[in-house]
Amino acid sequence: MKKNFMLKVFVFGLFLSLSSWNCEDQKEGPSIGPVPDTFSKKVLIEEFTGAWCGYCPDGALRLENIINQNDGFVIGVSAHSGDAMEVSQTSFLESTYLNPGYPSGMVDRFNFNENVSINRGAWDYVANEQLQKEALCGLAMQSKVNGNTVKIKVHTGFKTAMDGEHRLTVYLIENSVKGSGYGYDQANYYDSDSTSPFYGLGNPIESFEHNHTLRLILSEPLGDLIDPSFLFPKGEFIKDYEIDISSYNSDNLFLVAFVTYIGENYLSHEVLNAQKCEINGIQDWD
Repeated sequence: MKKNFMLKVFVFGLFLSLSSWNCEDQKEGPSIGPVPDTFSKKVLIEEFTGAWCGYCPDGALRLENIINQNDGFVIGVSAHSGDAMEVSQTSFLESTYLNPGYPSGMVDRFNFNENVSINRGAWDYVANEQLQKEALCGLAMQSKVNGNTVKIKVHTGFKTAMDGEHRLTVYLIENSVKGSGYGYDQANYYDSDSTSPFYGLGNPIESFEHNHTLRLILSEPLGDLIDPSFLFPKGEFIKDYEIDISSYNSDNLFLVAFVTYIGENYLSHEVLNAQKCEINGIQDWD
């Protein structure tokens, strides 16, 4: 609503004229749009890593390369164990998906040759295969920081009717995590390998930059159950979360949300789609 008018006021003989004063309804900020007809397929790689692991610098590099080569369509999460960045979710994932060692990782938690947690050499291949799949669902997110508190709203939309159990998982991750000592300095078995980008950096690598570091899981370990009544074309399931980020560097925080189909056992689970959002921002459907 816009009004143009002339206001004339006499105050103690003083004539004030305010002309063409525009009064507009206050506009709201960006918001999540309606559920679209189609979604982009994005792939989630959950890396198992640790500062104590001498081969893990190579895992971190491979993950970074896959992310960079796929222009935002691959999302990385680094789940630490046995160091200062360890979270309980790592132990849950390891025991649930039978992680065989470090570094290894899960690509959409997809069963590849009867393994879900697979060698780093296969991540790129499986990610490319997964990217070719049709996205049957999609996600959008909005978060707002108020002091040390973040309120988050996650939207999950569906392209088609879907059967079975589906769950929504939400992670808080942090980039550029650094520290000193055993819990942060990165063991490096490539220090004497002249063909490696980690050659001559020391063992351990001090002040190593840990990226995509899993900090918190906002949902249940296997994800929050998506009400089956929303599993239809254009159906939209919305879930709210609230977290405290006082222990982290807010400039380096991101949210990762994904939908998992839950099969009869861990070999038949699969992440159907994922989304990433800045900690104080909005990521609409895409």
